[in-house]
Amino acid sequence: MEAVLTAADREAERVAELYRLTDPDAAQSAEIEDLVAQAAAVAEVLMATLNVLDTDRQCPVATTGFGGAPTPRRDAMCNVTLELGRLVYVPDARTDPRFANSPWVDGRLGDVRFYASAPLLTRNDLVIGTLCVFDVEPHELSGAQIAELERLADRVVETFERERAAGV
Repeated sequence: MEAVLTAADREAERVAELYRLTDPDAAQSAEIEDLVAQAAAVAEVLMATLNVLDTDRQCPVATTGFGGAPTPRRDAMCNVTLELGRLVYVPDARTDPRFANSPWVDGRLGDVRFYASAPLLTRNDLVIGTLCVFDVEPHELSGAQIAELERLADRVVETFERERAAGV
């Protein structure tokens, strides 16, 4: 009989997988940095980030268009993506009840209006972070742009796996 994992067990497994693949406090490779820049270009916005989420922090491990810093996970817009396990796309965060009171939207930490976040899914379907694009103005994405963001998020995880296997 297969054991049923509790939410706490699943979270511990998720965080262990995160730290197996990358160090949230270490510099990332040029390839990872390039994937983040590609995400911004695909979405036609200036800002993108690769966030990993450990137990209590959101850590921007690669950014383009802004300087990121770790923040409490409870304040992270990307926490919604982690909980849902799928892409979150919001043309105007001020009008979305999940985000309207977020410190990233209401001016306490930022002025995010457009937001899209693709999960970094491991082979065990664990979300270790997000590849997200955002802007200070409302913005729309096409289906092709959304699909490309998801593909880039998959490439991030593949790159983490390849770099880990190579001892990078």
